[in-house]
Amino acid sequence: MTKRIMTGLKRILRIQESARNQMLCGILIHDPKNILYFTNVYPHEPSFLIVPPESEPELVAPGSVYAEAVKDSLVPVVQGDLDIASTAWDRLLAKKVLKPPPKTILIELIRKIAQCPLGIEESYLSVNLLNRFKVTNYIDINPVIMEYRSRKDSFEIENIRQACQIADRSMHKVKRSIRLGLSERELSGIFDARAKSLGADETKCRVRSGKNTALPFSRWMDGVLEQGPLLIDYGVRVNGYWSDITRMFNVGAEPDSKFLELYDLVLKARSQAVEVMKQGESIYGPEIRIRELFRQNGFEENIIYAAGHGIGLDVHEEPILSMPPKEEMQSELLTRRFGKKPFIKARVPEKQDAGLTLDSSRDMPIFMPSYEDEENVFQRNQVFALEPGIYLESMGVRVEDVVLIAEKPTMLSSFSTELNDIVIPI
Repeated sequence: MTKRIMTGLKRILRIQESARNQMLCGILIHDPKNILYFTNVYPHEPSFLIVPPESEPELVAPGSVYAEAVKDSLVPVVQGDLDIASTAWDRLLAKKVLKPPPKTILIELIRKIAQCPLGIEESYLSVNLLNRFKVTNYIDINPVIMEYRSRKDSFEIENIRQACQIADRSMHKVKRSIRLGLSERELSGIFDARAKSLGADETKCRVRSGKNTALPFSRWMDGVLEQGPLLIDYGVRVNGYWSDITRMFNVGAEPDSKFLELYDLVLKARSQAVEVMKQGESIYGPEIRIRELFRQNGFEENIIYAAGHGIGLDVHEEPILSMPPKEEMQSELLTRRFGKKPFIKARVPEKQDAGLTLDSSRDMPIFMPSYEDEENVFQRNQVFALEPGIYLESMGVRVEDVVLIAEKPTMLSSFSTELNDIVIPI
């Protein structure tokens, strides 16, 4: 617990430093996941974390969660009234993060010009709340918070690792329960019950059988298990942190040739993508590798989702494992020309003869390498869900694993993908 407290305090000091560097009057955090990140409290009712640039932060929590917040919080907690926004407004004034309304129009105009901005989560804090807090000058602090959240500490990694272990142990129970005629929804419920019995706080399990595997992202589970492909997308939450894993099964003794072809390709794509998921390597590498392999085999048009995504307090977090912007598409060609680099960011040179002329038949511009950009390379202790998949009208095939970034990538999920282990005899 001492380590958890020290980690939380470091996060608070870091966000306060960011507030000072950006000359903010303070930061107002409303997203419960971000509140958890900084305070160790996940409020199940609307709450506000007030972070002044210098003085002690304060959590404003409603009476329904106040006692639990006091017990767990790393910062002082104030109990809010039924109208908790009113209490938050009062505390913003008390902490001198905001100033009281001016008494004259002239003073209000001067104040609008002179007042330093408030850091808010622009995508989460409603316009109504901004109006109630009389905030007219603000910046979006959420990109900064998400950047912090993208690099996990040892506490976070351990929770994600545990979430993967519980999810995979639960899948063994699910595998033993697979039988023809069982509803997709019922099989999902078997996973949920088993995972919670093993210590999961929350679960998610999406089961798709037969042709339904072609629509794996649909939330509807109204089918029954039939012969052929079976896709199960599953994960659990432990102490706020998620796992996100997908496994394929084949119900019946003999998988058909198309399933075997797609499954083999997806496993190869996973292996090739993991090879480049190393600290300092281009974050675009996995998507480039996967797309190239699928293109060579005639399946690039059957990709409906990116190679993967970050994972942590949310199942889907940034960064997304996607293709690079168009001006960076030729990074691998540049690497071959200028030598191996963790990442090569391309730009149009001032003079054509200073650059590299690429294949004109592909209608590509001329590029020059520039220095690596930290935002576009894998950082140590980031965690991603890697999920290459091919989706036809008749079936979809996807394998998804949780990968920890280090000098060598570490797979945190472990449920077998061997063909002998995924065939379920009738």
